[in-house]
Amino acid sequence: MTTGPQIRATFDLPTNWENFDWENTIGGARHTVSSHGFVPNILVTLDKWPGNVSPDEAIEIVAAQLKNAGARILTSSDLGGEPPQVELQSETTDENGMLMRTRYRLQLLAVAENTLVATAIATYLKIQEPAIESDLDRILDSTTLSTSSGK
Repeated sequence: MTTGPQIRATFDLPTNWENFDWENTIGGARHTVSSHGFVPNILVTLDKWPGNVSPDEAIEIVAAQLKNAGARILTSSDLGGEPPQVELQSETTDENGMLMRTRYRLQLLAVAENTLVATAIATYLKIQEPAIESDLDRILDSTTLSTSSGK
């Protein structure tokens, strides 16, 4: 059976990181070592939002979703670029009382009357951040979308 072109996310992965697939995503990467019972990971999703969404509007939309889910917004930034990118960082507490951090890097792609939103979601424990922060920057900065023919 043949399908249309498939969109995939690709990354420049540092040592100790590997690609992996997760349902309903277009790509993922994870650290090869668990610490404190958690494996840092990055998952990429692709969504279509109605209208031409500006970077400021994207920050507002995601911040509202995170607050509604009980997360605390730590930072939000318009990173500029082409396509436009924004990033938000949030914090929650997991079931074991550990502080979880999540970085959301959104690429906004205007298509006709809609905006395609590629979101790279990096999740890790706050205690892991010092050891992996430069890795996360590298991976998030290198995230690109590509297409391949369906099989």
